[in-house]
Amino acid sequence: MIKLKLESLGHPTPSDVALSNRKEFASTILWLEDQKIRLYTIENREKLRSIDNLNTWEEGYTKYCADLNMPPLESQFEQLTWILGHAIRLEFLDDPSLYESINSKQSQLQGNNKQQQGVQQNVQTIFDGKINVQEKEFIAGVRLLASKLKIPHHPNHLIQLEAVARVVHERLSPAAKNRQPIVGTPFPFDKGNDVVSPNDPVLDYPMRILRLLQIQSLRELQTQINETIVSVQNLTANPKTDTKLGKVGR
Repeated sequence: MIKLKLESLGHPTPSDVALSNRKEFASTILWLEDQKIRLYTIENREKLRSIDNLNTWEEGYTKYCADLNMPPLESQFEQLTWILGHAIRLEFLDDPSLYESINSKQSQLQGNNKQQQGVQQNVQTIFDGKINVQEKEFIAGVRLLASKLKIPHHPNHLIQLEAVARVVHERLSPAAKNRQPIVGTPFPFDKGNDVVSPNDPVLDYPMRILRLLQIQSLRELQTQINETIVSVQNLTANPKTDTKLGKVGR
């Protein structure tokens, strides 16, 4: 996802960004500030340019995060994800007309707000009101668990908690542990001849992923429907037959 965001912003080498390398991370932050964010004037970016002196750069980066009002994030992955999202928002605000085809309407924004409220109500119901899901300790626990499972940061910690639950269900549940590993060559869905998003090649790859997830959801739904039909048939069928009531001939 970071690679796709860098590509959308026009980064020259989005595939070569190594998050494990602090110097390369610093170089990426500097590129985002120089080319997209431009929070500081050129003169005030001096410390961010000191990528060969990481002590000086760290001092400037700490102040930079505070000036961006970045939430407290621990890992480089979460920090870069947040900064990229901020840069993309600024890119949109520079020229919204470029994104009219994918721009969310006000009604959709209201729907998203209702969805987030629904997520919070569902989580509160699950915990039976015994845990305040807005407490700092709860939020910190969700963030820590998500980082251990390598789940990207999301501003709404409850949506991130849903992602954690899905990963645990799909990969760490007892049924998943007993599942036989899939062997063979993965299907090259990203190299198909069909184009999902002809007007925007950058969106083609994530849309292919969403299409596969939709197919998976439909298959799961079909399996549940089949299981329901079998259960109903077992209840309505009467396998017991009284042969004494049978007649042969007229």
